[in-house]
Amino acid sequence: MVELLWFVAYCGEFPSLLASRLPGHPVWNRHVKYRAISEGYVSVYRRNGGRRMLSSLRITQAGLDYIAERCPERIPLLVSKMAESSASHRGLEKIKRMHAVSTGLVMALNAGARVLPHEKPSLLTGNDGSGVRPSPSDIYYYSVKELRDAIEEYDPDTVAKTARIIGIIVTGRQCYCMYFTGSTRIYWRASEEMNVVAAIDTVLSARGLACDSLRQIIIGNTPRTAELIARHGFNGRGSYLTVSDHFDSCHFITNNSSGDELLRVIVNRDLARDFEQRVMTGRFRPPDIPTRSYDAITPDGRQAVTLNYQYDLSALLRFDPAPYGFSENPILLCLDYQVASMQKIVGGAVEVRAVAEALIT
Repeated sequence: MVELLWFVAYCGEFPSLLASRLPGHPVWNRHVKYRAISEGYVSVYRRNGGRRMLSSLRITQAGLDYIAERCPERIPLLVSKMAESSASHRGLEKIKRMHAVSTGLVMALNAGARVLPHEKPSLLTGNDGSGVRPSPSDIYYYSVKELRDAIEEYDPDTVAKTARIIGIIVTGRQCYCMYFTGSTRIYWRASEEMNVVAAIDTVLSARGLACDSLRQIIIGNTPRTAELIARHGFNGRGSYLTVSDHFDSCHFITNNSSGDELLRVIVNRDLARDFEQRVMTGRFRPPDIPTRSYDAITPDGRQAVTLNYQYDLSALLRFDPAPYGFSENPILLCLDYQVASMQKIVGGAVEVRAVAEALIT
């Protein structure tokens, strides 16, 4: 109960459906949520959000008292966080934005990232520093508010506009910029987005978290959103999100527990390596000559095999449907729930096969 109430208070507006994806069993989490509602620790705010009903959890004074009684050490952080935005004057778009940021926070937490200020290196200097030194083996999540404060501190004359980004995940020399699209492509100003990413890269370098690789994570409600984005190719014209070659890769993950698990593998290279080895060993063999075009070949040498369970849209748009030296169409491996959307993106000339999602754990 304390964990649920803390997240609701910390986020301000917390999506009701997201409560089941907090650490713990989903069924038990739903039971705790319903009890919190019945006991009056949280209130439910419902509003017509266009195509679907928006349901948001809000902390009540009884909920704050519950936290203060059992974990008083958590109250100072909550008070400072809640003071950032008043509960009044929250329009529909503001609530949707807060829901998007909450989704990024929970997904980063489930991916193994350190999300609380005292658990990670601070992006601020002076008295706000946490004292934690960067470690290449740890995963850190920084919210959009932390990024905005760091950019404005680094350059006092700058008014930071964080555009559509909802947070970043930093691990080793990689930085993953997270975006939430919902059910459609989001409105996108390419120059403003790239300026924000460049400012983030500068701040990370100044704080000892220099990154060699900038990657994009797009969170969508359904795989169909990936089809809409890929349809416009690289740097497509228009006012909506397209795949940008400014990033080294562009991963699409779904806004559910499967997306949580996939994000955990994407940001943890050791887990990804183990999963890829389990998928390939005994089924395919390495290419005779190492190449970037594909990952393996079939035992008879007639088909090239590419593994793209990480749903890298950049790789899909560059995918070669007829690699040289093979007599049959190539094979693209992905998770079972990705097959239909990937097949539409790469076309009928490519054989898209599913690998067991259970192997990912």
